[in-house]
Amino acid sequence: MADQTQEIFSFHSFPVPLYQIPWYLFGNRFFRKSRGLIHSECLIPMLLGESLFSWKRYRIQEVVVFALWNSEKDLNDFLEKHKQGQIKKGWHLRLRMYRRWGSISEFSLARVIDRISKPDSTTVAITLARLKLKELFRFTKWGKPVETQVRNHPGKQKAFAAFRPPRHFLTFSVWDTEADMIQMVQGKNPNRDGSEHKEAMEERSKKDFHFEFTTLRFEIVGGSGFVVHE
Repeated sequence: MADQTQEIFSFHSFPVPLYQIPWYLFGNRFFRKSRGLIHSECLIPMLLGESLFSWKRYRIQEVVVFALWNSEKDLNDFLEKHKQGQIKKGWHLRLRMYRRWGSISEFSLARVIDRISKPDSTTVAITLARLKLKELFRFTKWGKPVETQVRNHPGKQKAFAAFRPPRHFLTFSVWDTEADMIQMVQGKNPNRDGSEHKEAMEERSKKDFHFEFTTLRFEIVGGSGFVVHE
């Protein structure tokens, strides 16, 4: 049984009435007042590979929340308190972080733990980025092909992006194995994995798109409403 006192991340997706979206995105008091919450990010999900100018891209009646808690008990208490609310109409995953590259200030003190599950188990990858607005065109040019690459990868179970205007971005992806995710990132087999992510990272190394960026890797330790294919 998981240690209820250990720090834990959670990722939530749930429907929200359209008129409440600004309150969730920019007020976020619903989460800030929660006991044991270290930090949360609330964003609007986007379908990968769709045109930036298509309404099909934006899930404007949903939000996703990525949160860090002092303990799993704090997360349980939060969900129990809001068991009749919108958040219970969606799904969530409970996550332990075992790898971090880069840094976002709000999550910089989160602990990196040893992975308990096997490397061939399901792996979750989350990136967070704070965009330099003057780099929006370059970011879009190099990022859109990566979206299609991830969407079409055979080792991907689920993936989408999310944003909060004007500069906050997130990507969320669930992979059959850690190896599938790494092979996509590195483009080891262009016929299977593609090379768009590798090329975008090379471009980023020349001149960064962001003033803060991190990519995090997790194992799944629980959740509800989300089906994982083992």
